[in-house]
Amino acid sequence: IGFPSVGKSKILSKLTSAKPKIADYHFTTLTPNLGVASYGSQNFLMADIPGLIEGASEGKGLGFEFLRHVERTRMLVHVVDIAGVDGRDPLEDFVIINKELEKYSKSLAKAPQIVVLNKIDLLAGDMTKVHEFMNAYGDKYTIIPFSAATLENKQLLLQTIVETLSKIKPLEPMQTETFSLDKRDFTKFEITKENGVFVVSGDLIDDLIRGIILEEPESLAYFQKRLVWSGVHDKLVQMGVKEGDIVRIGAFEFEFFE
Repeated sequence: IGFPSVGKSKILSKLTSAKPKIADYHFTTLTPNLGVASYGSQNFLMADIPGLIEGASEGKGLGFEFLRHVERTRMLVHVVDIAGVDGRDPLEDFVIINKELEKYSKSLAKAPQIVVLNKIDLLAGDMTKVHEFMNAYGDKYTIIPFSAATLENKQLLLQTIVETLSKIKPLEPMQTETFSLDKRDFTKFEITKENGVFVVSGDLIDDLIRGIILEEPESLAYFQKRLVWSGVHDKLVQMGVKEGDIVRIGAFEFEFFE
């Protein structure tokens, strides 16, 4: 668990054979990724949960859906960007995520938690931030400085996870959930023109809108990139959209610009 872009998917790809989508923008992961990790003769299943944000316990950023997946785990590996690549405060981020866990579920907040201080390779040898974090939380949590880029402390992390799991009582089997296969095609979209407004709709838009927080600059940038990658931008141009024209996507309206 952790904020978007702290390295959760990359860590999963390095500890398991899973191949999650990894990119240098927020909200790359929109659904949990699973992988099996091994240490010695022990295997365990890891789930990379999409980035949580402040307000997740109230449903912001699909918080309910993501936290529901977190509830099904036996322990938490809380990933923190100790280098503060996005200008964020690692200590503040750690507090925010734990508060969201507590708001959502008291029992979830009490789950065993290992803290991974990722991206130590970007600290250029200055471990001041690591020491500050250790001083603040070292007496309460097991904290492991780590680098998903260089794999520094990979074996220590795997060993710590296995040892922690061995001390946790297995979860009771969950009641089987009944579900139907979603057969929608999330590459499909259509564009119509209504009273001078270009209206974009379809399964692609339904899927995209539900995972986007337009108030977040990084999320909005990702939203705009997806419109380009999926062909929406080119289709609008083919239909004659011009600078300043209104484009409606879901419940939102935007002015078109190149």
